[in-house]
This record gives sequence, structure tokens and C-alpha cells, in this order.
Amino acid sequence: MTNLENEIKKQSNNTEEDTSKLLDQQRQQIANTTSNISDTTNKVANSLNEYQQTNKGILDKSIDTSNKYQQETINTIQSITNNTIELQKNFANTIQSVFSKFIDDTSKSYWNNYLYPQRYTDVYNKTNHNVTNTTVNTTRTINDVALASAETLHKSIEIAQKYYNEAAQNYLNFINKIEKSYYNH
Repeated sequence: MTNLENEIKKQSNNTEEDTSKLLDQQRQQIANTTSNISDTTNKVANSLNEYQQTNKGILDKSIDTSNKYQQETINTIQSITNNTIELQKNFANTIQSVFSKFIDDTSKSYWNNYLYPQRYTDVYNKTNHNVTNTTVNTTRTINDVALASAETLHKSIEIAQKYYNEAAQNYLNFINKIEKSYYNH
């Protein structure tokens, strides 16, 4: 019986050693799997950080471009406003010059032709008619210039909006491509 007991003990020791080896292998596999999961998690986190930084850069560039276009629009509007004011000043100076000349001519005409009141009235009416026509024509010209400038500004703003929308769409397409390529890998 001693032989049998020794044999059983030997097999029991072999079984314990095999079980111990198996447990060590399983522990090693669990450690390797945990390490792989940790590495994969770190890689995903790094990829996400890079993706977010890239997107932030694109967004910052889009915001800068938008701000630039807004500033250009503001500058254009300011320029149009300044030009309109300058035209109105020139118009006022022209009217003042014409009116001053009219007063001067009228007074000379009166003194030179005080015996001809009808002629004075005709000169006054003609001059008044000329001043009125000049005022109407100048006002019409200023309005035409302002309208053309407004239409040009409107078209410029439409074009800027179109390019901004295209840039935003390209940005979204780029994000979708990155997202698809990320999930496909």
C-alpha cells in the first residue's frame, strides 16, 4: 500500500504543479490582456486628443476667417457711408455756390435792369428752375450711386455667406470623413 500511497501522492503533487502552472499561465494571460486593454485605451485617448486639437484648430481658423470677412464688410459699409457723406457735402457746396452766384447775378441784374421788372422775373424763374433741376438731378445721382453701392454690398455679403456656408460644409464633411475612418479602423 505504501507504493500506492506514494503513487497517489506523486500524482497529487503533479496535479498540484499542473494546476499551479495553469493558474500562473492564466494570471499571465490576464496581465497581458489587461496591459493590451490599457495600451489600447491610451491610444484611443491620444487619438481623440489629436482629433479634438485638429478640430479646434479648424474651428479657430474658421472663426478667424469669419471675423475677417465681418471686418471687411464693416469697413466696406463705413467706406460707403463716408463716400455718401462726402457726396452730400459736395452737393451742398455746389448748391451754395450756385445759390450764391444766383444771388449775385440777381442783384446785378436788378441794378442793371431795374427799369425792366419783367426781365428780372424771367431771369429769376430761369435761375430758380435751373437750381431746382440741378438739385433734383444731383439728388437722383446720389440716390443711384447709393443704390448701386447697396446692391454691390448686398452681392458681396451674399458671396461671403456662400463661401462661409461652403467652408462650414467642407468642415463638416472633413469631420465626417475622420469619424468614418476612425470607426473603420
